[in-house]
Amino acid sequence: MAGVAAAQDTKSVVEAAREAKTIWPGPVAPVKTEPGKNIFVITCASQGIGCVRAANGVVEAGQVLGWRIRVIDGRGDPAAWNAGILSAVTAKADGIVLAAVPPMLVGDALAQAKSAGIAVVSVFNPKPQQTDSVFAYVRPDHVAQGKLAADWVAVTSGGTAKVILVEDPIFPELVQRGVGFRQGIANCSGCKIVESVESTLATMAQRLPGAVAAALTRNPDANYVVAPFDSNGFFANEGVRQAGRTGKVRVGSYEGDPQTVAAIRGGDYAMTVADPAEWMGWQATDELARAFAGAAPANITVVDRLIDQGNAPSTEGWLGDVDYKAQFRKLWGK
Repeated sequence: MAGVAAAQDTKSVVEAAREAKTIWPGPVAPVKTEPGKNIFVITCASQGIGCVRAANGVVEAGQVLGWRIRVIDGRGDPAAWNAGILSAVTAKADGIVLAAVPPMLVGDALAQAKSAGIAVVSVFNPKPQQTDSVFAYVRPDHVAQGKLAADWVAVTSGGTAKVILVEDPIFPELVQRGVGFRQGIANCSGCKIVESVESTLATMAQRLPGAVAAALTRNPDANYVVAPFDSNGFFANEGVRQAGRTGKVRVGSYEGDPQTVAAIRGGDYAMTVADPAEWMGWQATDELARAFAGAAPANITVVDRLIDQGNAPSTEGWLGDVDYKAQFRKLWGK
């Protein structure tokens, strides 16, 4: 009976995660803003759709505030990330937004930015316990997202999933999703991770389809592939096709990017634990405004939602279920 109750609890968690999130979960304290700020946004890479979407959010929000926004493609390369930060220092920028650029890999450059009085906000990266050079962190709960993905696998497989887990060891948020997934899937006695496939942002386009296809060949009973983010999942899904397992293997991932939500609507993809990346760009802009005003950071965890074919929105990706732009405009007096 305990097993039945646990399975029912897991099903309830998944059903709740599918529901629209209509209560505003963001900042509530107004903040005074000033025009003319010079902001640099450094993305993880142009291949990372989520970090590009977040950068687009900063650009749009910055236009509302009369700020100058420059976006630098980080190319998935720590050298480019560091160079982008140092360019901001040289340009005497007022603020920097790191869009899925791990602060721990650009520590020296961030120290120079801090010495120059430049406010830094991180998007997607987990908030560390210790104080660092970053003013605020805009992020979902990545471990909880991983656990939710595991719950979805357990429920939709009837507790019999055999999973190929794709893992990226470089980005902390992706590592946390993997940790959460492993913790969650351990609660499903009939589920098993049959193989782990390592993948990186820089190599996923060239290597991941073949690696997933090979893993599926080695594990003919595998019926799920879970990838660490949607852009990665696109190439994992190609591996499923190469292995001739389309329709037999469900693919899931995280972030709710446009191409993934469209594929879910069309039945070519199973699930994404979505977070509203453009919204996070607006929230990062709000955090910069608070830094410039001498206020404390909000550091609020961003909402997410489980998207499958039964609730996939008609929008270009999942943008959240509330009018976040109106909420931030209200806080800014715009």
